[in-house]
Formats: sequence, structure tokens, C-alpha cells
Amino acid sequence: MSGETVPHEQPSLQDVDLLGRLTQFFDTLEQHVRAGHGWFIFNARGQRGNRIAAFILGRLAEYQLLYTYYFVPWRDFALNAYMVEVELQSLAAQRQSLQGRAREEFDIATRVSRDNLARMMVSDLLIVAGVQPRHRHELVFLDQAVERRYQQRLSTILITPAQPHELALQIERVAPGERFWERLFERMYERSLIAL
Repeated sequence: MSGETVPHEQPSLQDVDLLGRLTQFFDTLEQHVRAGHGWFIFNARGQRGNRIAAFILGRLAEYQLLYTYYFVPWRDFALNAYMVEVELQSLAAQRQSLQGRAREEFDIATRVSRDNLARMMVSDLLIVAGVQPRHRHELVFLDQAVERRYQQRLSTILITPAQPHELALQIERVAPGERFWERLFERMYERSLIAL
């Protein structure tokens, strides 16, 4: 190109609206945390999802000393779900027979998984980015985390690349006939702001 500048992509109307709503949310974070309010953000693919997560983390850094928060990318959430719901449960019965290095590795994995679980359950604000369940154990873990946080009136932000109907179909494929989607949406809808 001969000295031409590439025009910057203009943010969509939805992104401008979401940024404004998120700004208001974080400007009054104390009242939202006290009430257990969160967000359920759909259609946050690729760069959009990265921008939203970066904005949220940037704003939370301002409140670092006032509130605890835990940011978990879906990959890490899914890995922890596998460790807690599948791997460690299958090895728990064999724990007594494990010796040496195998026992040490089991104990470390158990401790790390429990620490992550504890942070997810007690932080003032949990942010899970990239929600895209592909296995039943991920749904079970997500269902338990959202339910426990709901019961304790703790704020939760879920960010997913899917639209609501896409996420509902994905969950139905993973766990046909079960009520995971209904429970998730009911819990999040009752105490969360929704963005598409």
C-alpha cells in the first residue's frame, strides 16, 4: 500500500452497549457483589471474547484489595472438571495401594484440584471464559459450581462463544434429557445481566 492507512474496525452496536453496561456494573460493583449479581455473556467468540475478558479483568484489577475473584478459561475449567469428576474419583479407591511417586502425584493432583475448586466456590466473583461443554463431567461440574454460588449469593460471570440456542443444543447433545441447560439458564437469568 502506498502510505494508506487501514481503517480501524468500528465496534458493533452490541459491543458499544455491552461496554457501557459493563462499565456501569463495575462502577457500582459493591452493590452487585453484595446482591450476588453476575453476567451471562453470549456470542463472545475470538477477539470479541478476548476483549470482553480483558475489560473485565482490567476493571477487577481496580478492586484487587476489596474483592476476591477467580478467572478461569474454559480449558482449565474443563481440565479441573475431569480431574475432580472422573480421574480422582476413579483413583480414590486405589489410593491406599498407591506407593512412592504414584502416591505423591495423586496427592498433588488432589490438592491442586481441591484448591481450584475452593477458589471457584468462595471467590466473591467467578469468571469462566469460553464456556463450551463437550463432556458430561464438565456439565456436572459447571452445574455444581453455579448452584453452590447461587445458594451462597456469590457473583458469577459466564462468557460463551455460543448463542443461547446453540449452547442449549450443545448441552442437550452432551446430556440428552437432563435439565442442565434449564437449571443453568434459570440460575444465571435470575441474578445476572444478559448480553448477546
